[in-house]
Amino acid sequence: MEAGRTENTVEGQRQRWERKRSRTARDLLMTEQQYLEQLELINKYYDEVFRARCGNLKIAQQGICGTIPSILQVHRSLLMSLERNSSGSGFEKFSQYLHLYKKHADCIDATRCAVQTQTKKNKSFARFKKLQESRPEFQGQTLEELLELPLHRLVRYRHYLTDLVGNNFPGSTEFVQLNGALQAVSAACQYIENAQQLQENEIQLQRVQKLLKGRRVRIATPGRRYIREGWLSLVPPSGEEVKHRMLFLFSDVLAVTSSCHPLHPINAHKFCCQAIYPLRECRVERVLGHTQSQGGLISLSFKREKLLLMSSDQQDMNSWYECLLTAVRKLRSEGSSSAGRSQSHPTIPEEPPNTSVPPRVPKRRHVNMLREDSGNPEEASWKRMRVTEPVEEKSEPQSQADNGAGWRCVVL
Repeated sequence: MEAGRTENTVEGQRQRWERKRSRTARDLLMTEQQYLEQLELINKYYDEVFRARCGNLKIAQQGICGTIPSILQVHRSLLMSLERNSSGSGFEKFSQYLHLYKKHADCIDATRCAVQTQTKKNKSFARFKKLQESRPEFQGQTLEELLELPLHRLVRYRHYLTDLVGNNFPGSTEFVQLNGALQAVSAACQYIENAQQLQENEIQLQRVQKLLKGRRVRIATPGRRYIREGWLSLVPPSGEEVKHRMLFLFSDVLAVTSSCHPLHPINAHKFCCQAIYPLRECRVERVLGHTQSQGGLISLSFKREKLLLMSSDQQDMNSWYECLLTAVRKLRSEGSSSAGRSQSHPTIPEEPPNTSVPPRVPKRRHVNMLREDSGNPEEASWKRMRVTEPVEEKSEPQSQADNGAGWRCVVL
């Protein structure tokens, strides 16, 4: 009787898996057909028609659709596999072309900038773009929004594959194929998310760079990440008035700036950088604001200076405290890990190359030399002359008489 219950339980679990898998497969097939129709429209109006009407433009050689024409060919094959109810083999072949999605994510920002530039400079291209975007098939979506379509679709594939793998019988051939495709799609999604974060971070760094007056401070450096910005009150240690400063927090530095004069003809809406503090040597402490109160006070201690930051908004102050503390800890952990790797792999000093040492330049010095103009040595006079020291050279052993002689002055 217990064996029958177990069999019924296992059979019931399989039936539930099959129902969920069938429901996911139907939803996937329906959305795939809609997605393929959108790709067909983009390829027709923004690639084929564009190359036919604007083929004389430079941008027509590269195209304005990224890798969507190549992605379209892949999804035609995937749709045929889904219609034959062979999603495992279809996604297994699809995972071999995920590099097209990565390439599309890498070039989408450059394509968007090229489209915006051509829209401003070329009137015929602007008319063409406006005409295509006004078509009812696109439902009011702009070209920039349509370029994001493949990236959003790849994220949905990850959810579909997760459901298919979770509701499939483990150990089956389809389960192995879907699980491999899920790993590949997840890796591609992570790559695209990282690329998008880098692009957004680059945009933020360029924006902050334009907000600063002058070019002495370089914000957009490789490896730097933008975290947050905001107005805080700087409490001077000497008892002066509290100064309002705009702070920009990055992954490695904290920039303290002040607003320029509002009547300045050029820099009215910019900030003047007062100081930049490295976070590697920073110690963050909360002075006030531990309990529910109005505002708070944070102490930032550096090697040569100490800052007191104050705000009347306690929630904003707590956010600043958490961001500063997280940035300092992460920077120090990265520094300690890099130091540990360098200690675990010590560098072996290389032996100096066996090259001949160039001869030393002879030195000149003055010596007193005896002049014997007359025949009588007692009447001889001394003359100061400039002579050259002999250079010691490695040579074969000479005779004992030569070695003992050394150098000596020549009597004139």
